Amino acid sequence: MYRFSRMLFAAAACCATLLPAGCDRNDTGRMAEDGPAVKVVTMQPKQMEFIQKIRVQANVESQESAEISSRTSGNLDLIPVGEGDRVKKGDLLFQVDRINLENNVKSQKQNVEVAEAELHIARINLNLARTVRDKAKVDFDRAERLKSSQAVSQDAYERAKLSFDQADAEIAKAEAQAGYAAARVEQEKAHLEIAEKSLSDSIIRAPFAGVITLTDKDRDEYVKDGTVILKIENPDRLQLVTMISSNYYSRVIPGKTTAKIFSTSGKELAELPVTFRSPAVDPLSRTFTVKIAVPKSLEFVSGQLYDIDLILRRVEGRGIPNEAVLTRAGNRKAVFVVTPERKAEEITVKTGIVDGSWTMLRDPEVLKEQPVIIEGQTFLEPGETVEVLPRPDAPAK
Repeated sequence: MYRFSRMLFAAAACCATLLPAGCDRNDTGRMAEDGPAVKVVTMQPKQMEFIQKIRVQANVESQESAEISSRTSGNLDLIPVGEGDRVKKGDLLFQVDRINLENNVKSQKQNVEVAEAELHIARINLNLARTVRDKAKVDFDRAERLKSSQAVSQDAYERAKLSFDQADAEIAKAEAQAGYAAARVEQEKAHLEIAEKSLSDSIIRAPFAGVITLTDKDRDEYVKDGTVILKIENPDRLQLVTMISSNYYSRVIPGKTTAKIFSTSGKELAELPVTFRSPAVDPLSRTFTVKIAVPKSLEFVSGQLYDIDLILRRVEGRGIPNEAVLTRAGNRKAVFVVTPERKAEEITVKTGIVDGSWTMLRDPEVLKEQPVIIEGQTFLEPGETVEVLPRPDAPAK
């Protein structure tokens, strides 16, 4: 109806150009001024809460996930779990080269036993050598005393001295053998410790309760130290993870900032607090990581993708429907109001947060409590006569 009225007005203006030359131009102006009024709908700005937010997509990930690698080289002897299996913390996941490693431990234990037996014999020999030397020392000391009083022959003295020197040399030899035997014991014990660690490392257990999400190797397959064998994650502790522009870093605060999560159909599923913000911005992407812990009750699955609205701030203010705001040259924002003379008046306004179908006015006082035109204003010109129609229900937020 509104467009039809405007067309009639335009047609009347065109006909005016075809009037006889004697027709007064003021008559034409009066025709435009007295033309049909433009039908409009108005409403008063509404006091409401505005939410500033940014919409991003977030991946569902487990808070506990790990790639489980082999810690030794050998054949994959045992892998009793498969993809999708649930495991408890401490459950066996796989074992590498078990038989060879167990045999190596047995062999090293035998080596330790042999080395300890040799050390025992070496210490007995050392004690015996010390006993022999002590006796030779007593005999030599006595020979020296007797020699000073010429009570012993030179030949007997020389024999006593030789026996002592030989016994002393045997001590040094026995001490060296005992030292070598002790060192060998320590060396074999070190080898045993390495063998036991390799055996222990060959047995890999679940670091936490979870689900096996990947098995990358088969039984009896040879694997090297560091090879990823499987992946595990805890499906009961999930989180939403997204990357945000560094422009918002100071405005996202764990424990205070919240996020609304939406299904693929647009239904709001929950509003949850941000639980993590990375301590620094990535210098290459100029983004930072945000994480949101997800309760088990939402029944999310790792790998899903959701739209989320990060709530940056909530502000009370006066707002109008988005369609009431017109953009003029230079990105100037304007609205139309109706004067007491039923004329359209354009007023420049400053706008703030756009929240859904509503725009916040930063300077509502410029309207002087006048209602704004929310329908029929698109092609309206300042000064045109308007007819205010009853307002239908305001748009829902």
